[in-house]
Amino acid sequence: MLVKHFGAALAALVLSGSGAGLASALAQAAPARADVSAFVGYETFRSATLSPDGKFVAGILRDKDGDMLILHDRTTRVTRPIQRARADQNLELTFVQFKGDDRLIFGLQQKFQIVQGKGSRTSKTADPADLGFSYTSRIFTSDLSGGDLKTLYDPESEQGFPRWVTASIEEILPEDPENVLLLTPSTGGTQLRRVNVRTGKSTILETGSSDTIGYVLDSQQKPVLREDAVAGGKGTAWMRRDSKGKWIEIVRFRGEERANGAPDFQGLGRGPRPGTAIVSARPNGRDTNGLYVYDAVNGTYAEPIFEHEMFDVFNVMRDPSNGQVVGACYEGFQWTCVPSDPVVASHWAAIEDAIGKEANVQLAGGGSLKGSILLMLDGPKEPGAYYIYDTNGRALERFQSTRRDVDPALLPSKMVFDYVAADGTDMWGYLWLPPGAAPETRNMPMIVLPHGGPEARDGWGGDPMAGYWSSQGYAVFQPHFRGGSGTGRKWVEAGHGQWGQLIQEDINDGTRALIEAGYADGNRICVAGWSHGGYVAFTASYRDTELYKCSLAGAGVSDLRAMQAWVRKEQGGTQSISYKYWAGAIGDPNADAAKLNRYSANQNADKVGMPLLIVHGELDVTVPVEQSEMMAASLKKAGKPYEFIELKGMDHYLRRDQGDDWTIVLNKGREFFEKHIGPGWTP
Repeated sequence: MLVKHFGAALAALVLSGSGAGLASALAQAAPARADVSAFVGYETFRSATLSPDGKFVAGILRDKDGDMLILHDRTTRVTRPIQRARADQNLELTFVQFKGDDRLIFGLQQKFQIVQGKGSRTSKTADPADLGFSYTSRIFTSDLSGGDLKTLYDPESEQGFPRWVTASIEEILPEDPENVLLLTPSTGGTQLRRVNVRTGKSTILETGSSDTIGYVLDSQQKPVLREDAVAGGKGTAWMRRDSKGKWIEIVRFRGEERANGAPDFQGLGRGPRPGTAIVSARPNGRDTNGLYVYDAVNGTYAEPIFEHEMFDVFNVMRDPSNGQVVGACYEGFQWTCVPSDPVVASHWAAIEDAIGKEANVQLAGGGSLKGSILLMLDGPKEPGAYYIYDTNGRALERFQSTRRDVDPALLPSKMVFDYVAADGTDMWGYLWLPPGAAPETRNMPMIVLPHGGPEARDGWGGDPMAGYWSSQGYAVFQPHFRGGSGTGRKWVEAGHGQWGQLIQEDINDGTRALIEAGYADGNRICVAGWSHGGYVAFTASYRDTELYKCSLAGAGVSDLRAMQAWVRKEQGGTQSISYKYWAGAIGDPNADAAKLNRYSANQNADKVGMPLLIVHGELDVTVPVEQSEMMAASLKKAGKPYEFIELKGMDHYLRRDQGDDWTIVLNKGREFFEKHIGPGWTP
């Protein structure tokens, strides 16, 4: 249950704008190394939002009892608790946002474990037979005191649905203080509703099919794009509405095409005119994704908003008070925002100049570009912090850290490292430097940490594995290898069919380049990774024994053909779009059987030539734990030393509610590296 909570001690809590941070009873002398709690688990403060008039900040505070919705008065500097979600009931607050200056809207979710054969609370895209987790959510609204509490959708009372059926916010409508748009289920198809946040009354604007998962609106709040799940949730399709109101399919994605890489087409939000939407796409044979105004009526790209020749662009910069487009943002070497409005550009330049080059900066939530705006910062030396910028006084104020304050001297720094692959291709990656190290520092122990996906990428901001292990004295290298996303579709497709081959060589070429440049001690390098990165680590344990001294494989694929057999069984057979995608991206399990066996660690356990630490979550339904179990069995049969840690109750992903599990992963990794390549570097 969601309950009000006004404890005496909490009522006196004050959030300071001076940067002092939340009061901590644990203040003590700084340790020699940063604590793991700075990198994983629940943030102390999250989901902050600023009222349109700039007078109040709302956010979610985490303590030992769970989540608390708080409201901070910037004039009196007093913070009051509004609502409580108790951790012992598996409840968690998901977001909070202002609706006008006098009302809040917030989400509450409850976590359930899906138990095979005992009935499941699942969405239409989940397999009830899968072991894992499901989340039921509700959306509430209240006044600023926490009173006049209303739920915006109750499936049981409104439609007779089970209470675990979930609705979601489709658009917050920042310019409309009275209403939000909700996506709700119904027996006739998914509904788009306009819901009044003061009365809870709703109007149905649109009814899609039972597979509809989202809409994009135009400037008049009319749905012009629609996204549907296809093939039982294993793929998606985008549709547009023509002049006669008919829905016409634009593009269809299979398997992981939408989830991991840069899709051909993706609706992002309302357009500037009736019948238009903002999309990220690659029209006219472009390699990288750009932002465009899309004419849904005619199915044409009306005009570009922003394009970049090297990096994909997926983010629109909008005025938080009215939703108007004022620029574009993209993940380059760092997070970069390019305002299109000259006034916003002037303010943004002043903000970036004040903050410096070490941290990413982006708009957080709420406020107004004609008053005060809330900013979110993160970077290698900044786990996360909120700032408030006054556009009238051009003043920047640190409001609150997202985690307990950490001495920046205990955190690593970061640089972009350029190198050339063996075939002459220009490459780059992120090199994390231990605390106290400089770009001139040489001969450090190093962890090579390839990302998952592989159609994903690393960014400039925080990364728990890289950040923690580097804070312990290890240089950490994150290569942007071929097959990764974010830099155009050709780069993604260059990695198809190259698991354990070109992808592995790109990673190894970067490692060799760092040895040659003197950054890394060639006798003290380990490889580690999660998911696809775990596959790389598994493969390196027998393939790259001359380069690495140890390997940590987390949630990794050890046997490519066995993995594809699992996908075939669990996701609809050989004709399923997921199976077809992975057969193309990895290789055909029949025609390419010899190659796939050659680059599968489970088929080469007798060749493993380094200490191997295997870590996997028991409830992983992305890469099943059997992938690690079979590797452990093969290593035992081959008489090879290894350690296998199976984490009970953990799934595949890095989530705040699995902080205890990730603490084990990070600490066990540190101990493993210390044992096999020695302690971390110290100044």
